[in-house]
Formats: sequence, C-alpha cells, structure tokens
Amino acid sequence: MTDFLGSVEFYVYATLVAAAIVAFLARPSSRGEARQHLLSGELSNATGRTWSDTTTTQSSISICVRDDGAVMLFRHGIEGVSSSGAVSLAVTVIGFDITIEERIVPGNNLDDPIDTAVFVLDFLAPDRYHLKYNSSATSSFVATTLLVRPDYEKHLPLNR
Repeated sequence: MTDFLGSVEFYVYATLVAAAIVAFLARPSSRGEARQHLLSGELSNATGRTWSDTTTTQSSISICVRDDGAVMLFRHGIEGVSSSGAVSLAVTVIGFDITIEERIVPGNNLDDPIDTAVFVLDFLAPDRYHLKYNSSATSSFVATTLLVRPDYEKHLPLNR
C-alpha cells in the first residue's frame, strides 16, 4: 500500500480527482428558465404638453410597489408619441435578473401628444431583483436594484 501512495499513478489519480472537484465547484449556477411578459402602457399627458412646446423633459422611470406587491413602473419624458400611438414593454425575467426592452409606436401627430406611460408588473415575487431598462428608440438605458416590497419607491433618469 505504501508503494502505491508514492507512485506516479497515485499522483495522477489525485490530480484528476482534484481537477474534477474544482470543475464542479467552478460550474456556474443555473439561472432558471426565462419568462417573458409583454405589457402595454396606459398613456397620459401628465404635464399638459402640446405639439408646439419646444421644452424637453428628462427621460426617466419611476418605480413604486403597491401594498398588494404589484410594481408600478412610470415612464416619463416620452416625446413624439400621440394618444393613438403605443408604448409597450417586453419584460424578460431570468431568476432575479429583469431585462426590460421598451418599444414605441409614434401614432398620428394629429392626435394629442402624450408624455407618460404607466405599466403594472404583477408577476414578481417579493425579493431583490437586478433591473435593466433599455429604450432603443431613445438610445437610453438605466440599471438598478429593485426591491419588491410595499411602499418601495425609486426615481431614475435614463442615461444616453
């Protein structure tokens, strides 16, 4: 037995076992399956803008969690969209990572302009999430941590 412990074969087997243990421990954890939700926004003109207004407002999002646990997401500073247009979100949830892709349809410019869209995310469990919001139409984004618990609020400008 002592001859085996000092042999080359023992060290080869020990190295193989150690490599297998390291490979097992370094394996990335499973994030779970992806769930995608498509949400349409409730459009409004919160600031009373008209088409002739030349002032621009900062594009931003506001997040608040209702008492029932649903997340209200407000998209502020929308420009060039009328009441016949649409603002929608493609929300992808993988584990505790949320990726939101904004989609904008301008609509008819003879209709009243809008500047705010409201979305309800009622499919998240109470927990901490990593949220990334991306608006391809405005080339802006924001990344943050979202805590789904009642009375949580956060306001974030979209970065270009």
